[in-house]
Parts: sequence; structure tokens; C-alpha cells
Amino acid sequence: MRDGLRLRLVLGLAAASAIATWIACSSDPTPAIDAADATTGNDSGTTPDTGGGPVDSGGGGDASQEAGRVYDAGAPNVLDAGDLYEGGIPCVVGGVLEDEPNDTPDAANPVDPTRCGAVLATASSDAGAGDGGGATESDFLTFTLKPATKNFYIQFAGNISLKVDVEGQPSVTITPTSAPPVAFVRDKPYLVEVRSLTGKPTTWRVTVFQD
Repeated sequence: MRDGLRLRLVLGLAAASAIATWIACSSDPTPAIDAADATTGNDSGTTPDTGGGPVDSGGGGDASQEAGRVYDAGAPNVLDAGDLYEGGIPCVVGGVLEDEPNDTPDAANPVDPTRCGAVLATASSDAGAGDGGGATESDFLTFTLKPATKNFYIQFAGNISLKVDVEGQPSVTITPTSAPPVAFVRDKPYLVEVRSLTGKPTTWRVTVFQD
């Protein structure tokens, strides 16, 4: 989000129909990646987001089942972002609102385990911010694997892409329809760039589960 910009957020059915995507990453050389599609029962890497995270649809091959539990980000919740962000930011209980400024890598917000926010129009396209026109900013997040972590799972909601970087590994770009594996690297910070897929302002949620 960027101070001084207004974004009218549509909640209710629009929030319930957003998409949550998750990526499973493991120190095991055979990573489990896909979550089962709750609407088809096929492994697709996406599930409808109602704020509760991925749901085991009984497909038998998803990472949440192999790990012995369903990865649930929590019950839906709306975070108060002040008068500039009417309607609040869709999130989950326990989630933390992004801290501005976080539109550069050096200002990345830590994720532990959930951050929620919005990518808005850039300063050069302020005139289009209210109706979704113009280019949008990036928001940056960061996390580091804990010493005891053996697997980690990145889940996100929103019409966004995530570009994930960690030292010594190539960049990985994740979207609601493409979920390539992310390398498991200890003792190095991960940097996550959140961008709108459409170039229009949109809300987002990112959760990092560590086992």
C-alpha cells in the first residue's frame, strides 16, 4: 500500500472467490508441491480462498496430506488499514498488516507467519488509483527458515504473482496457475516481491508455514 492513495476494497463474495495458492518446499530431495483443487479433486496447486487456506479434497497426492495435516492460515479476518483504505484489508486471524514503506527490497516486511496488504497504483498513475487504472507498485516481504525447519510452505491469496529470491539460487516466479519448486536454503533470507497480475490495484495475503 502507498500512503495518500485511496482504494475501495470489495469484500464479501469477491473476497470469498479469490484464489489461494501454496508451494511446498522441503529439505528432502523429493519435494511435494501441489495442493488438491477443492472444486475438481485434481492436483492443480490452487484452491478457492475463503481465508482458511488449502483444503484436502481427498485426492490422495497433496503435500498437506503427506505432511499429516492441512495447512490452514486461519479464520477470515479484516484488518483496519485506516481511512485511506475503505473496508479494510482481507486477512486471517493472527495476520499482520504490511508496514509502509515496503516497496523496495531493503524495506521488506518480515513474514511470521502471515502478512496482508495491497499493491496500489504508483505515484505516476495516481489519477487511476480509484478505478484500478495505471501501473502498480511492488510490495516486498522477507523470511528466514528457523533452525529446526525441515519443510516450508508458501501460501498466498490474491490476483498476484510472487517472485522469490534466495542467495545462490535462481529466481522463482509463482502465480495462481504456476507453482514451480522453491529451493530449501538455511541461514539465508528469502526475498518475496508481490506484484499485481493485472497491473491493477489488488489486495494480497502471504503465509509461510514452517515444519
